[in-house]
Amino acid sequence: MRVAVNGLGRIGRQLLRQLQRSPGLELVAANDLAEPACVAHLVKYDSVHGRAPFQVGHDADSLLLGGRRVPLFREPDPARLPFGRLGAEVVVECTGRLGARAQAARHLRDGVAHVIVAAPMADADLTVVMGLNEAGLRGAPPILSAACPASHALALLLQALDRAFGVEAALATAVESMGNDQRILDLPHPDRRMARAAAMSMIPAPSAAAASLALLLPALAGRIAVQAVRVPTPDVSLADLCVTLARDAGPETVLAAFRAEAARLPGLVELLDEPLVSVDLRGSEASCLVDPFLTRIMAPRFVKVFAWYDNETAYAARLRDLCLGLAGARP
Repeated sequence: MRVAVNGLGRIGRQLLRQLQRSPGLELVAANDLAEPACVAHLVKYDSVHGRAPFQVGHDADSLLLGGRRVPLFREPDPARLPFGRLGAEVVVECTGRLGARAQAARHLRDGVAHVIVAAPMADADLTVVMGLNEAGLRGAPPILSAACPASHALALLLQALDRAFGVEAALATAVESMGNDQRILDLPHPDRRMARAAAMSMIPAPSAAAASLALLLPALAGRIAVQAVRVPTPDVSLADLCVTLARDAGPETVLAAFRAEAARLPGLVELLDEPLVSVDLRGSEASCLVDPFLTRIMAPRFVKVFAWYDNETAYAARLRDLCLGLAGARP
């Protein structure tokens, strides 16, 4: 599967690393508004994830990745990008600016068959979480949303609990690392809390996860709410989920449900075997790292569970998996 990437921010650059070590996927082009020298430097050196494990260079209009030349464009209009003419079958849209279907569909030209948007979308043709509904990739429509990292962790937690006990209602808090939509110092922002310095406070923030979960788990629509709190760490987030169950549960039966889900979805769901903190989990590709040491049963049908997720590495890995899934679904 030939892939192009539009937007080389935090997720786009992590996706480049994933594509470099993914047989069956070929990066044919990328686009970012920054100069090639700056993009190459940020691909090569990462303050959170360390140095790229492959050679990185650049010339006037391309990146040199592991000895391969990858054309790099600086075009703000997706309709002017020659991705299809360069052989791209899939465009992974990582700019964060094309959040509506009509905008993302501007990539569908010259042989580009699918666009994967690395963000929640209200009007995507299909929102996909690997381990939940990837069967929809067979005969997939053109515009796919990969939701958000919190949606992946929470959807897999809810799926395991609903399968084992039934879920009546759920209330989640996504404790999220700070992001590019925040301010380094106090500066104007439409949300007054998000206007405050990201590294100095825990900041309640809006979350799109609930809307994505309603699309992913339609039987639970209207019975799931999600609040986010941004914390001053650069990477790895935590999903805190309180659930009212339809049937009685105990600590062992809840953990057995998650063990069964981990066995069914290796690489996507894992259980920690020792008490760890966020920095210990940096670089994990699992969408949902269940922390059994934090599980609480307050009543037979009232359960509180936690799961960690690397909101950069794991999410980029799922974008890779979506590309691989589309490759496997081709006729």
